[in-house]
Amino acid sequence: GGIRMNPYELIVKVQQRMQQDPAFAQKFAQLTQDLNNIPGLQQEVMRIMQLDEKKRKKALDKLPDNVKRTVKEMFDLLNN
Repeated sequence: GGIRMNPYELIVKVQQRMQQDPAFAQKFAQLTQDLNNIPGLQQEVMRIMQLDEKKRKKALDKLPDNVKRTVKEMFDLLNN
């Protein structure tokens, strides 16, 4: 399974979740803040989200460990 959508669909989905689920909104905001602290990471995450499962895993493996954890948490959050 897993998600594969364009950034627009993703943003719509996230915004809907945020309105319905305060815990999700808080967690997502925290992760977004973490991402924003690392230059260029947000674009990279958007790019990775558009890959298929196999390529995504490879791309994630290349990320530094601290970044990897944040990005993985974000994917897990979005996949729920």
